[in-house]
Amino acid sequence: MQDKNREHSISGLYRPKTREWGGKLPVALVFPEQKSLALSTLGWQAVYRLLENEGSFLVQRFFWDHKTGRAANQDSDNKLSDFPLICFSLNFEGDYLNLIQSLEAEEIEPCASNRNHWPLIMAGGPVTFINPFPVMPSLDFIYAGEAEDSFICIARALKNSFLEGKGRRQALEAIAGFPGIYMSGQKHRVSRQVAASDSRRLENPAYSVFVSGQSVFRDSFLVEINRGCPHGCRFCAAGFVYRPGRTAEMQELKDLISGMRPGKVGLVGTSLTDWPDLEKFLQWLKAQKIKFSLSSMRSDGLSQHFLEFLRRSGTRSITLAVEGISRNLRTAVNKRFDQEKFLQGVEEISRLQFNTLKLYFILGLPGETGKDFQELEIFLEEIQQARFKGMGNRKKGIGLIQISASMFVPKPWTPLQWSPMVSRQEFESRCRQFKKLCSRHKAIKFSSENPFQARIQGLLARGDEHVHELLLLAAENQGNWKKALAGWSRDITHYADRQISLEETLPWDRLDIGVKKEYLKREWQKYWQGRLTPPCPDTECSNCRRCGMQE
Repeated sequence: MQDKNREHSISGLYRPKTREWGGKLPVALVFPEQKSLALSTLGWQAVYRLLENEGSFLVQRFFWDHKTGRAANQDSDNKLSDFPLICFSLNFEGDYLNLIQSLEAEEIEPCASNRNHWPLIMAGGPVTFINPFPVMPSLDFIYAGEAEDSFICIARALKNSFLEGKGRRQALEAIAGFPGIYMSGQKHRVSRQVAASDSRRLENPAYSVFVSGQSVFRDSFLVEINRGCPHGCRFCAAGFVYRPGRTAEMQELKDLISGMRPGKVGLVGTSLTDWPDLEKFLQWLKAQKIKFSLSSMRSDGLSQHFLEFLRRSGTRSITLAVEGISRNLRTAVNKRFDQEKFLQGVEEISRLQFNTLKLYFILGLPGETGKDFQELEIFLEEIQQARFKGMGNRKKGIGLIQISASMFVPKPWTPLQWSPMVSRQEFESRCRQFKKLCSRHKAIKFSSENPFQARIQGLLARGDEHVHELLLLAAENQGNWKKALAGWSRDITHYADRQISLEETLPWDRLDIGVKKEYLKREWQKYWQGRLTPPCPDTECSNCRRCGMQE
């Protein structure tokens, strides 16, 4: 009987691996999170496809196994230490600890300065061009940018060095001048590499190599619709590090899916409802009898006609990000949120009897006060009234309004990168207040994230190489952050709780993502002034450049 949980390659790339490595560079591609998340993430799958299509690499996949506390090979019994090139795909700051534990579990020296021979340890992924410096001492190098650009050239150079019998140092020297490469101690800034000849078109959108029942998006062929976001919310790194935002062309997506013929498609993007062809594309999928699912959408993109189409197509849940708990906070973060239009959307969602409406909020934004909670109380009442209004004379509308609150974390390359976090106690107090307001409404349920873990994320997000000592201590204590913090020579407050001066040199200033620091400073000032900044224009970026991107 076929194992329903086993993933398969929809593109035909995946094939059984053997121990015969002759003439190829063996590459361990490590996603340091659990398998379900790995199979739901497109970045590392794009790298897998690039290397496999080349034909001169033998790529094997490793995912994090929480039970054993190590990276487990999905394709053979080869160990991580058997591979001369180990590539980590880093998507979240929490991956740093799993990276170090993966190395130590295979008795690979976790500090690059103590390694004299192969393997080479590198990392790519979003956090490598946001702030990789807390984990940088474990890495021989990072690749900052999109793999579709020049990563394959770097991989070829390393393959040649390995097959020619060159040592570790010679191999690193061979790639030192490549675009996107950063090595510890490097004096010149590294620029993020962008795979685009057209600043508005997403060329070669990422898509699933593997489709699995074990994925978070079960049995779905995932395809990238857009990369980046034009709205520039001041807390969101994706809106700045992926500038300018790019969108895939519908015909290219149709051709891709027609060739694959998947049973279900999952649309991935940072701002799906900004894509003008979204509804046309979904109608095409429906006509092809292909099921689909969507990630989070913006409320201003949910017309009555579009919601009716989603409901007829079998969609049962809508997810919307509200962010700030008041109008002033939403304006401050540059969230273009039309509250009246949002409430009309809730009414329509209830009329159409969607099962669940998920709403995301952020607590602990700079300047948040009790006055904002007073407005939140009224807002929740208005949401409930819109739900009832949509029900009309019937007894059924939205079955559940699930509200989730996350803790504000200042991220590099955002206008709020200089802001402090609230304390754990203060966040818990605000969550209790929020939950009490929700408890007055039968259909509204509240949940929040773990504030201690959020503060660890804040520490790692704004950390430097001194944080590497903490990561080693956390690995030594089997991931116990409290014990690690107790033995650390520094303090979390320096990284998480401090208001950073606008003139201070930041660890991530050694990177160049394209957006100028002076622009972020202006956006920081506009946060406190409560002033909006228009979205990125639809025209070519050269007609604007107000964010100071490189020509």
